[in-house]
Amino acid sequence: MTQNNFAYDDAARMVAVGTKAERDARRATRWFRVFVVAQAAYALAFTLSIDVAGVGYWKAFAPFLLATLCIWTIAFRYQRSVPRHGLRNMGIAVATWFALYTLMLDPALQLLQLSSPWWWVLAGVVSISPILACLFPSSRR
Repeated sequence: MTQNNFAYDDAARMVAVGTKAERDARRATRWFRVFVVAQAAYALAFTLSIDVAGVGYWKAFAPFLLATLCIWTIAFRYQRSVPRHGLRNMGIAVATWFALYTLMLDPALQLLQLSSPWWWVLAGVVSISPILACLFPSSRR
């Protein structure tokens, strides 16, 4: 059986290097939270602009698509520092948001003739919840 003997100074230096690496890794992935919040904000703005402000679908979709392409291009540029499964989960969350809003909540609110802006705000917040779930590290494990 081998026996490792380290001096106290060597062990303290190794722990300090590990702590610094952990700090640097957290700093390198800090942009991902901004990416998630930006995507959620664009998605909410898209849903509210259509149903609350009364903007036409394609007039609201074009800026949303442009903004989404821009932030996803930036995300792919920094792909090496993305948290584990971060982009995959965000892609799934954006697709879920689009299906949830477009295929479920929007037609349901129109069918029930709920025209109050608060119903549309609630539907928008509920539909962006899969995107906001990507903020938590547990969604990337």
